[in-house]
Amino acid sequence: MAIKTIVGAFAGTVWATDKAQVTTGVNSITFQVALSGKPTSNASIFLYNNGTGTSSVPLVIPANSKMDLYVGVGNQVTVVGVNGTCAEIGTASSANAGVYD
Repeated sequence: MAIKTIVGAFAGTVWATDKAQVTTGVNSITFQVALSGKPTSNASIFLYNNGTGTSSVPLVIPANSKMDLYVGVGNQVTVVGVNGTCAEIGTASSANAGVYD
């Protein structure tokens, strides 16, 4: 399996590992996960939300920082901001890997 690394903004990218490592430069970025993988298989529900599931509240990753975040295999990642790098880390051990089957 090729590990995905994306530089800059992107939307709705399906993740193949259970975590993402986000690194920012001089500007902050926002990070959101749509739960298109199991258990919901519904990209209208967000991992980071206001408690309803359907109202997105993206994480703000501060400038000049590095964070490891849970994504879940098969879920869709969106990053807004031009000055970050997002890489797949971990394994395919969560979400679509049979945990909820």
